[in-house]
Order: sequence, then structure tokens, then C-alpha cells
Amino acid sequence: MSGGKSYRHGYYATIPHTTPQVAESTDFEAIFVVIFAAMLIVLVAAVATDPTLSASIGQLVGTAWSEAVGLFTRVVGR
Repeated sequence: MSGGKSYRHGYYATIPHTTPQVAESTDFEAIFVVIFAAMLIVLVAAVATDPTLSASIGQLVGTAWSEAVGLFTRVVGR
């Protein structure tokens, strides 16, 4: 605030001009990364603590890998 002179001298206490406040944008990419990391931690903890789930995941990964290799060899063999 400015001041120092009284009303009779022609000076008034004024409020300085304010600049409009721009809201910061939400960083959705960072939020996605945090959610993905939390889900990955839960998945790793679940697989590490449950032997039946670990065996199922291993079988699923093995099947998916063999299918991917078979598809790749068919596409490259053309």
C-alpha cells in the first residue's frame, strides 16, 4: 500500500494493481505414473507372497512368450 500523505494533499492510500493468478495445470502424466507404480508394487507383492498365483503367472507368461515367438517366426518366414 502506498501512503504517507494525507487526504488534503491529494494522496490516497491505494491498493497496488494485482496480476491475475494463473492456476497451474494438473499434471495428469505424473498422476498416471504414481497410480501405475502403486499397482505394480501391489502386483509384485501379491505374486511374491502367494505361491499358487506365482505358478499361474509363470504359466501365463510362458504361454504368451511361446505364442509371440510362433507368430514372429510365421511373420518373418513369409
